[in-house]
Amino acid sequence: MIQFGFYTPTIALSSDLPDITIFTDHDFVDFRLLAGGYALLEGRYYALNGSTVVPDISSIIEHFLAGNTDNNLFDFNLEAKAGGESATATFNVLYCDKSTGLFAPEYWLKENFLTLSPFRRLAPDSYINLSWYTTEKEGIMFRVYATFINDKGQRDTYQYAHSGNGQIAHMNGIMSQLVYLSDIRQKIISAKKIESLTLQSVTVRCGERSATFFVDPALADIVPFFYLNCFGVVEQLSLQRTTTEKVKADRSIAALGKSSQFYDVTTSKEYEVESAALTSDECLQVEQMLTSPSVRIPYGPNTSLYDNDFDALIPILITDFTSELSDSDEKLNSVKFTWRFAENRPKIAAPQSPGIFNDKFNPTFS
Repeated sequence: MIQFGFYTPTIALSSDLPDITIFTDHDFVDFRLLAGGYALLEGRYYALNGSTVVPDISSIIEHFLAGNTDNNLFDFNLEAKAGGESATATFNVLYCDKSTGLFAPEYWLKENFLTLSPFRRLAPDSYINLSWYTTEKEGIMFRVYATFINDKGQRDTYQYAHSGNGQIAHMNGIMSQLVYLSDIRQKIISAKKIESLTLQSVTVRCGERSATFFVDPALADIVPFFYLNCFGVVEQLSLQRTTTEKVKADRSIAALGKSSQFYDVTTSKEYEVESAALTSDECLQVEQMLTSPSVRIPYGPNTSLYDNDFDALIPILITDFTSELSDSDEKLNSVKFTWRFAENRPKIAAPQSPGIFNDKFNPTFS
């Protein structure tokens, strides 16, 4: 007899996976943990009093899933064999590096996007990028609800189905939706027949899931941070902040006759950041960013601040941080952290040309 003492829910979060108990009347079982036919773990486990335990498979599975935005949802197989008998089990795991305590996460996933921060601030030229777990045969309708000030100074609202109207999911999986705020403005201008508007907030809904974004002009032209959140999907974080650049050179001195010379010179540059006051949701975002396995920023003269290609952004390392977040209503929360580019060679922003010339007004007018 071989039997897994393991409850296999519709979907499990990697952080909440239990140890695997195997009940057997054999002296030992040969166990394998498989992903796509590849053995992540295999070994012989000896039984004591009719059972044996395979500990901490969550760490192995998280290591397999971590840092890969195309691989944060996967099917895993358990195999146990002994004396010509065998037992198998299959379960679907979504990457999550924070312990949630959710016994049945499928209900939470049905009501939430893959984020712990459903209320955020965005820059006016930014975009909304949300992912969610969908089940087979689930109806998909991604709706946008916008609040704005029109060209007459009046507050107004507008809603529309952005995508998925009538679409049915054919399998369990992760879906994503990208919505540019500029596209929302153009759709409202066209529908309302107005010349301009000031977007104030956008709420997006998909089924029972909801997230609200407040458009903050103070965040315009501020370089955002992009990172993999606790579910392994990309989030952006724009912070009002002050940044101090610190350049340090490590070098040795050699005496050459009557003079000395530097050698073995290593130059590094770090950026010390202190944020302005944070909302409670931004505190959760900052906590995840500071401990994320992958953080990136847009950088370079020809780079958009809101490039939606995560792989095209420049990797950075959070080297130090101080994060003491209070739940007191009388205290404003902020964080301090230090970052550097992952590439060892220091970067410098090359000055751009004045950019005032075109075919008609060429450099001869300078």
